[in-house]
Amino acid sequence: MKENKFTIGDHIPTFSLEDHKGNWFNSDEFLYKKYFVLFFYPMDFTPTCTKEACQFRDINQEFQALDAIVLGINGQSINSHEKFAVKNNLNYPILSDRKAELTKKLGIKKTFGLLTPRETFVFNKKGKLIEHIRSNAAQIHIDKALNAIKNDQEN
Repeated sequence: MKENKFTIGDHIPTFSLEDHKGNWFNSDEFLYKKYFVLFFYPMDFTPTCTKEACQFRDINQEFQALDAIVLGINGQSINSHEKFAVKNNLNYPILSDRKAELTKKLGIKKTFGLLTPRETFVFNKKGKLIEHIRSNAAQIHIDKALNAIKNDQEN
């Protein structure tokens, strides 16, 4: 089986995942209307993941002003995501990829076969990948995602 590797310019895969409120998020509803910032993180309630989620929360208005939708994603349950979102007052959807469908489509390899690594994918309004970030430093994901969208809008 061929390994899925997403590279700059690749088109966003269609996906439908349940969010922390029990609503279904369908990518097709926002395609060609919004930028997508898909940030994958290992686990709810861990220190670095909580820090990253809160940093995205704190800057979410800036993403919204740039016409971007921020989505946090990992394979944990809706129940875990709901508690995580409520405790941290998150202002964007946290999606559950329990069957790793989107994770596989994007070519993300789980750490130890269990945890989703910290990776962020930024897609423009045409659905093309414009930035892919892999780093354990949470702030780098936010800075690079914002810069990618701003640069795309200038060109």
